[in-house]
Parts: sequence; C-alpha cells; structure tokens
Amino acid sequence: MTHAQVWQQFIETGKLDSAVDKAEIRHSWQRCREMDVDPYDGVSHQLLTPGQISALLGSQKLYISLVRHFMKQLYEFVKGSGFIVFLANREGYILEALGDPETFKAAAQVNLIQGACWVEFAGGTNGIGTALAIGRPVQVSGCEHYCQKLHSWTCSAAPLYDECGDISGVLQMSGPCEKTHPHTLGMVVASAEAIRKQLSVWQRNNELVLANAQLSHLFQTMSDGALVIDADGRVIQVNPVARKVFGKELSGEKLNRIITAADSPDLISSTHSCKDLDVVLHTETEPVEALLTVKPLKDDNSDQSGAVVFFNPIRKMKKLVNRFGGAQATFHFSDIIGEHDSVKAAINMARKAADNLSHVLILGESGTGKELLAQAIHNHSMRRNGPFLAVNCAALPRDLIASELFGYTSGAFTGASPKGRPGKFEMASGGTLLLDEIGDMPLDQQATLLRVLQDKHVTRLGSERAIPVDVRVICATNKNLLDAVSKGHFRQDLYYRLNVTRIDVPPLRERGRDVELLFRFLLKKISLRLHQARPHVDEAVVTALLHYGWPGNVRELENVVERMIHTVEEETLHCAHLPREICCETPVGRALPDSVVTTQDAATLKQVVGEQERRLLVDLLQRYQGNISLIAREMAVSRNTIYRKMHHYNISRDYRFD
Repeated sequence: MTHAQVWQQFIETGKLDSAVDKAEIRHSWQRCREMDVDPYDGVSHQLLTPGQISALLGSQKLYISLVRHFMKQLYEFVKGSGFIVFLANREGYILEALGDPETFKAAAQVNLIQGACWVEFAGGTNGIGTALAIGRPVQVSGCEHYCQKLHSWTCSAAPLYDECGDISGVLQMSGPCEKTHPHTLGMVVASAEAIRKQLSVWQRNNELVLANAQLSHLFQTMSDGALVIDADGRVIQVNPVARKVFGKELSGEKLNRIITAADSPDLISSTHSCKDLDVVLHTETEPVEALLTVKPLKDDNSDQSGAVVFFNPIRKMKKLVNRFGGAQATFHFSDIIGEHDSVKAAINMARKAADNLSHVLILGESGTGKELLAQAIHNHSMRRNGPFLAVNCAALPRDLIASELFGYTSGAFTGASPKGRPGKFEMASGGTLLLDEIGDMPLDQQATLLRVLQDKHVTRLGSERAIPVDVRVICATNKNLLDAVSKGHFRQDLYYRLNVTRIDVPPLRERGRDVELLFRFLLKKISLRLHQARPHVDEAVVTALLHYGWPGNVRELENVVERMIHTVEEETLHCAHLPREICCETPVGRALPDSVVTTQDAATLKQVVGEQERRLLVDLLQRYQGNISLIAREMAVSRNTIYRKMHHYNISRDYRFD
C-alpha cells in the first residue's frame, strides 16, 4: 500500500498499517482521531486578531530578535528552494516567518501565517504541533500529515528549550514534500541547539546586567561613603556620600593620599582587607575621622584587580550611638518644681546661661537637682539637637578618668579594647558634657581638662593625634571650690576657666513651703508610676516634713515618698508612715523656714506625732488580733520595738495574743 492508501485506510477504519513505521506519526494520528480533527480540512482556524498579534509580538520582542538571527542563517541554506522557516511560541502560535515569496502564497492558503495556531488540535499532525506534543524533533512529510490539505508539504521541526528545560517555542522549516531530505531535520535541530546556547548566554548576560544595575543602585544610594579603586590603588568610582564628604573630585586619586590610618599612616593597602580601621579622611575643608573597611576584589584567576572601600565618619556614628544610647537630656525648666525666691533666681540665671555657650558652674548640695538644671540648660540652648552626656567624676577610678573623658587607642593600657575607644568629649561633640562632682577630679587630670577647654582638642591615651571637639561644658559640685583652691586641691586657673556663669542651687531646708509643694508633686507622680491610688495626707505629716532638715535634699524626699506609698494600706498617710528621724527628730542648729507657721514648739509637734503613732498601733493590734510579729513586719520595726512602744503609750497588754 502507498502512503496515501495507508492514510485513507486509517481515516475510514481507524486501523493502522505496518507501513507507518514512525511511532510518533502513529501516535499523533491516534490523538487527532480522538480529538475529532477534520482530516479533510487541514487549515488552522485559530487565528489571533491584529491587536492580539501586536501584543504578543511586543511581549516576545527580545526573544524573537535573538532567534531571528539564526532563522536568517538557516534560511540562507534553502533560499530559492521553496522553503519557509517558522518560529512558534510554546502555545503553537506562529510569531515569525522567513521564506520565498511564492511559497508564502501557498502557505497562506492553509493559514501557515503569523498569528495562526498550529497545535495538533487545530491542524492535525504537523511539525509545530507534533513537536510540542512529544517534546522532541520530528519530520512530517506528505501523507504523514493527518489533514489532507497538508499532504503537499514537508515539515521539519525541533522544540526550543529555556534555562529550566521547559519548551519555549518551536523552530520549523517547511517546503514542498517532493524536496523532503533527512538532512533538513538535522539542520533545524542544529539551529535549535545553537539557539538554546545563545539563549543561555543571553540569560546570563541579562542576569549580569540586572545584578550590575542592582549593585550600582546600592552603591549610589547606600548611607556609607564608598570608593572603588583599581589594582594600582587609584579611585575609579565614587558614590554620592563619598563625594559629599570629601567635597572634591576623587577620580584618579591615590587611596593613600586621601585616606590615612589615624595612628599608622602606612597601614592602609588596597591588597589587604581590613575592618573598622580608625582613619583620617583628607577632605577639601578639614580632616575627618572615620572608620574604614577595605574589601579586595579578585578576578577569575584570583589575581588582585582592585578593592571596594567603605567608610563612615565617626561623628555620624556618634550621633546614632547617642540617639539610641540614651545620651539625651529629658528635663526642661518647666519640670523644676519650686516657688521659693532662691529657686526662681537659680532658674533665671540658668535661662540666661542657655542663651550663650559659656561654661557653667552649678553649686549645690548633693540631691538638690543640679543635673536636672544642667539638662534644662541644654534643652533650651542652641545645642538642644546635639547629645547630652553626664560623667560623675567622683564615681570613676582615678586611673580610668583620663580614658573615660579623652578616650584611648589600641593597646594604650592593660585591658584596653583592641580597637580603642572614643572618650566622652568626642561622644558629646556638638552637644553638652556635664562633669558632675568636678571637685573630686584628681589634680593631674585637671591640668589635662584645662588644656582641652583652652585648645578644644583632645588626645587619646596612647596617641599623639589631636582630635577637634566642639563641646559645651557644664560642671557641678557639692564642694566649696574656692576653699579647695586655697588648700591646693583644685587648680585656680581651672576654677576661673569654669566659673563663667555660676548658679547656686539652694538646699531643700532653705526653700520653705517648697517642701510641701514637692511632696505633693512627688506623691502624685510616684503613685501614678506604681499604679496606686494617691492617698490622702494628714496635716501632721506636712508639719513634720516642714520641720525636718532634709540632709539628702530632694533626692531624700523622693525616696521618703516612695517608701510611704509602699507601706500605706489605708486611704490616709499618717506620721507613723514617716521614717523615725522625720517624726521624732529636729536637726540640731536647723532653723525653721520663715514661711512656716510655728505656733507649736518642738515638744508640741512631738506630742502630735506621738498621738498619731499610738492610734496607728492600736488599730494594728485590733486588725492582727495582737500578733506582734505581723505588726512589727507592717511597721518595719522589731518585735521589741513594738513592746517598747506599747509600754511607752500605756497600751493594755490585753492585745498581746501571741
């Protein structure tokens, strides 16, 4: 039987003759029969509209452009022989065609045109459709086509694969069936393989372009300064941050001329990596201290090809550290509670100090609120947006004061950080530094402090490099500095350098009714903080507070208020809730405030306080049914004290149940 007879037999009976020796053709015919494809048609009727074709070509523009080059090469081999080269996408739609004009006319009669779909369901067994169905190259010639109108054609097709191994399209060459040749399929397969390799190269290039664009964007937008240098150490790329910091053109500059290590000028090398190296940037205006990181670049042969250099000005990092490390002032003048004339005078002087940048000396006893006043000065000065740091000179060991204030370099002393550390003067640059208890600073460090205040430069321990600092210094002390000067404990020149604006903070015992004002303010504040209801206050408590000497000043008062809130279990605070020294003692030599009405002498006050304590003791004996242990725990005293008080107040021993 001829091929035509074999085809006719299958169409009429569905029986396959052994003459159809290609398994892919037999299986394709069976699929077409099962899909009810019209064997006498053979013209694809799945056509895209012009608008759909335009959209499809636009989405595949780069892909078509790349494949077209190989289509042209393939067509050059068969040009003038009546063949057409087709490119179809993975859905079987023809995207591009190259061929002889006369052959195009014949192809148009069966809709072998751009925008036509040639999957098996639409056109029966054919090169494009069958190659998509089986996923490998195929040649369909003459009567091997399922549809009769295609029996005059021969089609050699090979699928195109992407990087993931998925079919991305089909390359087909079609022509007269009498010109069928096995080499035709081989040419198509070779072209498909070349396209696959070129697609891989194109994909890699595309990924490199994308990665380069991402890196370039990162390089241009990163917050650190960044430079790219070549193998000779010359700058070839600069990001905007670096350009802004240096303030000059850097291209072609040698790295070791624009950046030097802070303590070892020859330490920086473009061939060795380093991290967080302390360096100096030689900018257009002034030297800038920074931390440097160098990452060498190597080519495929591991040869040095340059390096990427990152740097971060230390002043910028200091701002971040101070911002998130709590180096900020929180108090304002409105937070200072007091109506006494001495307090108003201190606040008035502090407000004047906030308007200038002169040094300030705050004098006052411990606990009077000297740091609160210093913070208020900072927050109302032109440095309010800068850091506020406080250092207690009395709390630092003598041998660590210099390193704490002025910083140190690597290896400056045993136990020093290997990377060194900036001091408080550097960290406070641009803001305010409070030197609390300045009267306790050792004489040798006083000399260093005086030099820093005069020169506005600090030198870290172990270094000879002077670092500029812009700091406003506020000093505070509870000592008489003039007396310390006369005794040789404090430098006279430093005293006069610091004592530009002097503010005297009065002790609490000299502030009259401010004691009651502060007590009620602290009672409200601490009750809210402890999530407790604010108790009422017996007037005898206020009287006792006004007559007490307050050697610990406001700090002591705050502690007393918190203790009372913790111990009270009633709605009212009585004198029994006060510490014994406040209830029963009037400090020797202590003058009562002028504004306090003193109609009772100390004995009368003691009698009032005693009556309050007796009443509380009786109430507790009744509440705890005479359990002296519980009563002693409630009043925070010993059992013997309870027995002694019962005897003192003549309370019946009938309450003793334990």
